[in-house]
This record gives sequence, structure tokens and C-alpha cells, in this order.
Amino acid sequence: MTPDPAGTDRARERWSRGMAMIAGRIDPAIARRWARALEGCPGPGRAEKTLLEASATTGIDHHAVSLARLWRQRPHLTGEALGLALLAAATVAEQAEQRRSSVVATGPDGVSARHKSASRTTGAALEEVVRAARRRLLVVSYAHHPSVRMVEELTLVAQRGVVVDVLLEERTGALDAFKEPFAQMADQVRLWYWPKERRGANRAASMHAKVVAADQDLALVGSANLTGHALHHNIEVGVLVRDPVQVKRLVGHFRSLMGPDGPLERA
Repeated sequence: MTPDPAGTDRARERWSRGMAMIAGRIDPAIARRWARALEGCPGPGRAEKTLLEASATTGIDHHAVSLARLWRQRPHLTGEALGLALLAAATVAEQAEQRRSSVVATGPDGVSARHKSASRTTGAALEEVVRAARRRLLVVSYAHHPSVRMVEELTLVAQRGVVVDVLLEERTGALDAFKEPFAQMADQVRLWYWPKERRGANRAASMHAKVVAADQDLALVGSANLTGHALHHNIEVGVLVRDPVQVKRLVGHFRSLMGPDGPLERA
């Protein structure tokens, strides 16, 4: 019979997708235990029992059955080889989960707690990003209200050595709340604005972005301003971005606007 390379490739792809599905649906710790257990397993016939004995966790029996089935489809593999394949797939799945963006939302009052489509509130996500900064923190908002504890939060961030860049829409008066508190910390907390003479649309364009980014690792992008209503009461939505590649691009955009040839100026 003539070999069918295309059919062989499709079978391998199905097998690989099956392994990826299992790895993506079990806890990474279980994947590691299973990989170790498979090293000493003599063959597919003992796989299911070996896997279940290696983890007493309930609700994963069907994954053990699926993994044993995959081994029966490739019986020439050693237990170690199968375990390594599982471990590699689990590592990729874990890294992807760590970089996966998530939706955040706020309001209206009393509704957020009942609807679970968003993973957390806007205010909680903002707090996570601010406290995650280790070297640089970028804060961009159209409006700010003194009732929000941003001055206190940014002071704590700056005191631990983080350089903070704050870009606000000057016409909303948002900068005024930051100028006096950070007057003695100008090298650590740098305030920025967009001069009217550098704006398009007959100088009527607005600095309307809302972004908070910790280093180049984590960023919150959304509709909420730095006001109590926006963070806790309004209907607001945003995305918590965990992919360093995307966060780097986002931060780089604003860094270029703050550069020597950019339209932004220090306040």
C-alpha cells in the first residue's frame, strides 16, 4: 500500500491537539506529577491507573483516560517521552494563560456583584497595575478627581523608587491635583500635558486616552477616568493586558510622544 504522508500528518496534528487539550485543562501541578509518574510506567495498559494514583484530585479521571488513549495510539513512545510531551504542552498552556488578557468592568451600582462576565472591577484592576510597577509606571487619563486616592498611591510607588509618568488632559483641570503634592518629587513623578498649540482639529483635539501600565509587563486600557464614579459606579469597561509584547508597544507609543520630537511637554 502506498504511504499517505498527508494522512500521517493529519493524524499527528490530531494527536498533538489532543495532548494540548489535556494539558490546557489540568492544573500545571498535576501535569508535573503525571509526567514524573509516567517515567516509571511500563506501557499504555497501566497508564490510566498510574495517572490516577499519582493524583488524588477529583474530576480529572476523564483526562487520565484521554491521556492513556493517546498513548495507545502511539505505543512506541516510552512513558518518559509521553510525560515530556505532556509537560511541554502544559508549560505552553501555562505561559499562554499568564499572558491572556481579561475583561474588567464597573457598574451600575449593585450590578457588578451579580454579573460574573467580567473578572474584576475597574478599581481593583487599577490597584493591581499600580502596585505591580517595579521600575516605571505610566498613568494616562482624561480626567481626575481629588477624591480618588491616586496621589497617595503614586506617592507610595515613587517612594519605593519607581519613576512615574502622569499624562492628563489639562483642560479638565486634572493636572492641578498633582502639581502641588509632587512639586518636591519632580524627578520621580513627572507630569505631562499636550499643549494647545500642538493639537490638531484647529487645536480642539483632546488627550482622551485612559491607560495605566506597570513597566512593560501589565497594563489596564479602558474607558474609565481617574474619578470615583468611573472606578466604582459608572458603566465602564476595560481590558487588563498581560502580554509583555503588547504592553511594550503601548508604552512605547506614549514614550515616543514624550520624546524630544513628540508633542507632549512636562508640566
